[in-house]
Amino acid sequence: MAILHRSLFTCFSLLVFLILLALKLDKKVKWNWFLVFIPMWLFDSVIVIYITFKMTAQCKNRYNSGQVSMLRKVCYMSFVLLKMAFQVLLCMKLQYYNREISMYYVMIPFWMLFIFVTSDVSHGLWRIATRDISLCGR
Repeated sequence: MAILHRSLFTCFSLLVFLILLALKLDKKVKWNWFLVFIPMWLFDSVIVIYITFKMTAQCKNRYNSGQVSMLRKVCYMSFVLLKMAFQVLLCMKLQYYNREISMYYVMIPFWMLFIFVTSDVSHGLWRIATRDISLCGR
């Protein structure tokens, strides 16, 4: 899938989700919260299928130096699965207003995702910065 198609699909999914969310929050529709989140779950499902396909292709064709490592792909998969878990828990909390499920427990997947993504980005920036410093020393 070309980068243009991926970005257009992402923007379209986000736009449809935001429209459905605005309709639900303005009380124009009386839909279930799970229906409002369908565009996000469709987007996440496509991403999971895409990552799974790329992981399978990498296992079949062996590793090339230009490819993203398998560990990185597993990280991407875990990011998407944490996001999906957060969405399911949030929909359960909003739809059924369970007093048994504290908002603290609903936010645990989000906090884990936030910590993992922050550390991943920080690690990437650190690698770039140390590479640039080592190149300047030559």
